Order: sequence, then C-alpha cells, then structure tokens
Amino acid sequence: MAQDYVIVSGLLSDEDFYRLVACGAAPDGPCRDPMVRWPADVARDLRVSFQQIEPNYPGDRQTALEKAFYAAITEINASGANLRLRVVAPNDAAEISVHLLDIAHGEQIARTGLSPLDGAVIEAALVQVWWNRDLMLDRAAIVFPRDIEWSGLRSIALEELTQALGLLTDIDGRWYERTSIFSESSNAVIRLGAQDIMALRRHYPPE
Repeated sequence: MAQDYVIVSGLLSDEDFYRLVACGAAPDGPCRDPMVRWPADVARDLRVSFQQIEPNYPGDRQTALEKAFYAAITEINASGANLRLRVVAPNDAAEISVHLLDIAHGEQIARTGLSPLDGAVIEAALVQVWWNRDLMLDRAAIVFPRDIEWSGLRSIALEELTQALGLLTDIDGRWYERTSIFSESSNAVIRLGAQDIMALRRHYPPE
C-alpha cells in the first residue's frame, strides 16, 4: 500500500527525487522497496474503471471524483511518458479499479473482496498495487471514503492515480507542498509538477 513517506529538507536532485518516489530511497540512500511498473504493452493502454460505487455513496462526491479522474488521466497522458490511460465501463476489464465506499476516514475498508485491502484503515484515500515475480504490476485498486475532503479532492485523485503507476512513496518536506503531487503534508497541487513529470518519464521512458 502507498502509505510510506520520506522526510526531506529542501529541493532534491532529479535522481534523488525519482528514487524516493519509485523505491522509497532517502537522498543518497538505498532503495527500501522494489521498483515496480506496468509492462510496456499494458502501460500503453491502461484501463481505469469505477468498478464499485456503494449505494449510499454521496452523489456529489461521486460526480466530483469522476471529473477529477478524467482531469488526472488527461494530465498523465500529456506528461510525455510512455503511458496511455482511459476510462472504461464498470463491467469492462480494467487494470486499475476505483472503489467508492460507504465508510468514513479512520474506518476499516470492507466489501471490496480484495486482500489486503479489506481490513485496512483508510484516511483521505488509499491505493493498493499487486505485482508479479518480475516486479511488473498486474493490478491496482484505489479506494475513497464517503467523506473525502472537498478542498483536496482533485489533488488526491491525481496523486492516487499516479501512485497506481508504481510511484508509491510520498515526500514530506515543505519545498514540495506546492510543487509536487507526492507531498505527504499538502493537497494543494492539482497539476503534475516538473519533477513529477520527470519521474513518470524515467519510469516509463518515451519511445
């Protein structure tokens, strides 16, 4: 699960930034986690689906999240990385599933049927990814509670979708609160920052 963050001071080099978000490495330190990514052929047609919307999920938040995901997909597709995301119908096969659950932040996730999602405690949102022995992603799921904050909704949607691409670690540092979607302490950013785009391009190099 994308729950980890690394504390930093000031602006990181591109290399340190990339290794932090891609494998949890502190500046000049070793990777804490494996680097995982979608296979190249899958990445060129990544399907995103709102597969689970519980009956009591607030309609206004559902509408806002759907709009936020379209904006996030447009942003990622324009990054120059070798990626192409698209939304498909709920009943269609999709690599990335979105779950809008009738739970509040601080409560346990339930009813997704996915392990280890069910039983985990959710805050603003949560992304879970699965990968194979070759460190290639084969599934991702994103969960939102019914009380996701309005002010940070678009930022959170973009962050969770970007992390579902394999860039799983957040950055805790004041420099990045208004410059990166990976900020641990702020949901002010609604566009990919320069280093966010750099990291996506390194993870999925343009052809």
